[in-house]
Amino acid sequence: MAQPEYGLTLEDREGYLYARITGDRDSYEITLAAVTEIAAICRSRKIPKLLLEHDLPGKLTTLEVFKMASQLPDLYQGVHVGFVIHRTVIPDNPQFLENVARNRGGQGRLFASVPEAESWLLSL
Repeated sequence: MAQPEYGLTLEDREGYLYARITGDRDSYEITLAAVTEIAAICRSRKIPKLLLEHDLPGKLTTLEVFKMASQLPDLYQGVHVGFVIHRTVIPDNPQFLENVARNRGGQGRLFASVPEAESWLLSL
């Protein structure tokens, strides 16, 4: 089996699971593989809250962001997800990812920092 093109750190924190994706570059395929792996962990452990920190440099197209956001609600069904995206450039409107996912029933929000995402998760 091929080694993934990303690093994944998981920590059980008070009230939620913390996940951090790192790597040398971002792409639709790399991020989709990572979020799919994390979603499977959430399902198997019945995790209701996740803080997902994405730290991969790159730029996704608007279509790739749309495709990713369209899949997130099914992947994370029943999980509140606080997303923090550091180094990937999301074209046009950074809120586009959140808006598409929420319009499809997602329970996630996009934040500028880990403390903001954590505060939101702990308020639920």
